[in-house]
Amino acid sequence: MNDIHRLIAPRSQQRGQLILPRQMAPPDAEMAEDDVNELEEACPVVDEEEDKKCPICSYNSGDGGFIQKMNEIEESLTGTVSPEEIYRIQHQLYDRTVKQPLELQGRKCVEITVDEIRTHYQNHRMNIPCIISKEILFVNEMQRQLRMNQIAVVNVKTGQKRLLLQGIAQWQKLSKHKLELIKFYNGPLSKKGGVKTSGIKPYEFN
Repeated sequence: MNDIHRLIAPRSQQRGQLILPRQMAPPDAEMAEDDVNELEEACPVVDEEEDKKCPICSYNSGDGGFIQKMNEIEESLTGTVSPEEIYRIQHQLYDRTVKQPLELQGRKCVEITVDEIRTHYQNHRMNIPCIISKEILFVNEMQRQLRMNQIAVVNVKTGQKRLLLQGIAQWQKLSKHKLELIKFYNGPLSKKGGVKTSGIKPYEFN
């Protein structure tokens, strides 16, 4: 490492030049735990969901029904369309295929909103490809924040940059985790059979 430092030392005097760390962090080094101040208290990571009836869970009739069609839409579009757009497509399909035909006949139908569709598919039904893709995007955002704020510092007087060993170690852990997720996403998940679209029963919600 000293030889490398001597090689880059002449160039390090240039403004904005990145300086390599002189030593590696100990392999067993861990980040200190965050201190909790007197204004903070323990809390659940996710707030408990309100005890509210879900119309999609209540009226799910299995294969061949409209809920099954909504499930197929989610499975086929996950990874290519944003979740919010999928929820809107599901709602539009429900409105045109189920709600409007029933209303034209003067029959009552269950009202399903975009918010209820979002709640159901985020909290009640597990979509593994969606979970993995969100995790990949989240890790990618963590790396972006880390790269901006915790990997290098600059001397405001000389303009020299210095790499932070702890930030590099965290980056390596995140990178390894992300690559493993991508490998799984492009491996077992991508080999999953295609979804077969079944017919829609517009009178399912009578």
